[in-house]
Parts: sequence; structure tokens; C-alpha cells
Amino acid sequence: MNLEEKILGIMREVFDMEAVPTDVSQKNCDRWDSLRHLTLASELEDAFDIELEPEEIAEMTDFARVIDMIQSKL
Repeated sequence: MNLEEKILGIMREVFDMEAVPTDVSQKNCDRWDSLRHLTLASELEDAFDIELEPEEIAEMTDFARVIDMIQSKL
């Protein structure tokens, strides 16, 4: 499983969706609310054994930025 697939899998669980498109963002996904945003950050930290700063979490507003943030921590 590559990085993108792993992140999409986590997003599917957090957002409780069968499929998550790669263009998903806070603007086009009603399920991406503030609580699920924090849950997503926590699940990503656990899955990749990383720590995200509050500023970094705030910047993760779409799939591409999530990928960039995780890659920068690995």
C-alpha cells in the first residue's frame, strides 16, 4: 500500500465514506468538519508515528496538502 492509498483509507474511516476522491477538501466535503479534522490529524499521527504541530494541522485543508505534510514528516 502506498502513501496515498494509506491516507485515503484513513480518510474513508474518519469521514465515514465508502470512497474519498483525491480532490477532497474541506470546501467540497460536508463530512470534513472541525471534529473530524482533529480526528484525521490524530489518526495520521498514529498511522505514521509522527507529531503534527497545530499550525500544520490547520494547513491540512485538502488531500494534496495532507500528502505534502505527511511526506515532510517522514
